[in-house]
Amino acid sequence: MPTECIAGRIALTGRADARGEVDLNTGQPAWPSEGLERVASCPVCGFSGRSSVHTNLTDRVFFCAPGSWEMYRCERCASCYLDPRPTPETIHLAYAQYFTHDEASNNSSGEPRFGLKKLRRSCANGYRNWRYGTQDRPATALGVVVAFLFPRLRHIADVGMRFVPRASTGRRLLDVGAGNGAFLLQARSAGWDVLGVEPDSAAVEAARRAGLDVRQGGIQCLENERESIDFITMNHVIEHVHDPRAVLSEAFKLLRSGGLLYLDTPNINSYGHARFGPNWHDLDPPRHLVLFNWKSLERLLEGVGFGGIKRLPRPGVYPTISAKSRAIERGGDPRSIDKSPPVLGLVDALRGMRTNLNYQGSEYITLLAVKP
Repeated sequence: MPTECIAGRIALTGRADARGEVDLNTGQPAWPSEGLERVASCPVCGFSGRSSVHTNLTDRVFFCAPGSWEMYRCERCASCYLDPRPTPETIHLAYAQYFTHDEASNNSSGEPRFGLKKLRRSCANGYRNWRYGTQDRPATALGVVVAFLFPRLRHIADVGMRFVPRASTGRRLLDVGAGNGAFLLQARSAGWDVLGVEPDSAAVEAARRAGLDVRQGGIQCLENERESIDFITMNHVIEHVHDPRAVLSEAFKLLRSGGLLYLDTPNINSYGHARFGPNWHDLDPPRHLVLFNWKSLERLLEGVGFGGIKRLPRPGVYPTISAKSRAIERGGDPRSIDKSPPVLGLVDALRGMRTNLNYQGSEYITLLAVKP
């Protein structure tokens, strides 16, 4: 069994709860007062000058985190962050209903067996098998042709694989914030020697039941793995951590020379945030402690030693985020919404096309960075 590590994004041994405390702004249960910490300066660049962006934010995505929150924008790098915020010892209270508790599976294989869904699955698997060396079934070589005729479909497949290079003997991949290990199963099917770290004990157990080596804790658990990793992925992780600079510095130390880091995180300068403001789905307080823009994240990466940064904008995301944000705006549950009604969906698709002209307004920041 892998060695247990307790350092990480969520300290699962915390005992704080919100019983008996009420948020004076909302009248709802409050975050335990002893479980809050102040943030005197920007967690990204260290500058203390700031302005308030949103007040009285609450958990309207998973509906499990008590408290209300204020978000500030740094006047130097324009990143945004919560102050006060949950401490590392109590942040687990915000993850009681988190999606990573489900059983891991490789969704590229197996059902559906018939019809259009099977054809789509076969085409997607055919492209992935050709491009990444996976062994998913059902599959058809026609998928390679379809992928190059329809670049957006190809991009969706590439994002799902996190642009991982072709594997070769002995190459190691680390997924930070591995959740239940679903992506690690895909990477393993492509021939990678895979490893994960994940602070949530329930998610770790799900990953281990799938036969994966996932350590409980954060990236700091892997100090004895220095310069042994070829590819690190952080998919919607960096916005959850208390000290993003420290986490990226650890990733840099773990990579071999020439190794790659994949990052995907919400963009605070997105068109979605501009349109929906406090109802934007990816504010997600208090789980999202820090939200970046393209420039601030790139500068942070360069500051810890990374170079060769490649931008990978995702123009097709806006309609989905817009539909979920609209559900929040109307007081609904964004997890039950995948797309807007037809007329609004068309409007969202047209608005989303702006990202093709200006990547800085994309909903997500997606990057590859190289350790020289």
